[in-house]
Amino acid sequence: MNMKKIIAVLFSLAALSFAANVQILEPSGADFADDAPTTVKSLLRAAVSLSGNTPVEDSAEIQLRTSIMTMGGYYLVVCDQVKAGAIVNSNKQKAAGLNDLDVAIEKATVGALSDQTSASNADLVDGAPADTAAAAKKEPLPVNTSVVTVEYEEKPADPKDFNERKPTRNYKGYGLGASFWYNYKHSYQDTQKNEDGDEEEVTVKEGGDVDVAYAFRFAYIWETVWAGAILFQSHTNFGFGDYFQMHEAATFGGRYYFGSNGVAPFIGGGIGLGFQIDTHYEHLSEIVGYGFVAEADLGLVIFRTSSVQLETGFHYDILWDTFKSFDRHFGALTFYIGINL
Repeated sequence: MNMKKIIAVLFSLAALSFAANVQILEPSGADFADDAPTTVKSLLRAAVSLSGNTPVEDSAEIQLRTSIMTMGGYYLVVCDQVKAGAIVNSNKQKAAGLNDLDVAIEKATVGALSDQTSASNADLVDGAPADTAAAAKKEPLPVNTSVVTVEYEEKPADPKDFNERKPTRNYKGYGLGASFWYNYKHSYQDTQKNEDGDEEEVTVKEGGDVDVAYAFRFAYIWETVWAGAILFQSHTNFGFGDYFQMHEAATFGGRYYFGSNGVAPFIGGGIGLGFQIDTHYEHLSEIVGYGFVAEADLGLVIFRTSSVQLETGFHYDILWDTFKSFDRHFGALTFYIGINL
């Protein structure tokens, strides 16, 4: 081996001494899109290389742990440098939207690994083992800072920019339950025989029946911010007693969540249109009714931070028949359990 090859090998070994293998752990919170986990991991590998280190999939002494969270429409990226099970350095960055997420990941990764080189060689001082960490701090080894420089374009906040899009989570909800259904009271004139056997007109009052029915629920939920959501929902009830009833209410509305943790109570409401079939009124030729609907909700979402949620609650809606009178109304109180996907 000639002298040039020997010098080239020595330079290569010197360059490698400034770098370390960094194992990239599976990022948490990267579920905002189907391809997000793969994209985020590719960005992390590029950022580790940019910091002057080598990204690896196998176990390594240095590990990079990444968490991505949404807070008030922003993305928060937290990168931790983990060594021997302990966090030795951490960095967090905030991105205003998906367009800025790559820059936030890059800055957080480089920031978390910025002291990595000196930390990986902190047990050597002047080529000999150090007895204490203090001795290593007195004589820090040079860090390859020439490859740590990150160039990015700072996006100034413009209060007049109302067109900036915010990320949302969408769910389809399916549920089953039981419903307590009721109809309106009514009266009509009928001919009946009295005690003397003569026919006379009397007023007959009927209605106000309360029956138990089966309930089916479908909903489409748009979580626009952590505290609220817009939703469309349809509740359908069927009763099979002495009389047949079907009650359908489709509404648009919203809900408010009391918290952003895994278990979140909520209240909600909405308005829409409804349809009703009630064979109690067959003799009045008023079997079918339709009109405006108002509804209110009270419930609980479990596993709210997951892509699959469990939801349970109470739903009450009232249907005013054929836009005629607020005295002519049908209603249903439903208890349901379902999932949001």
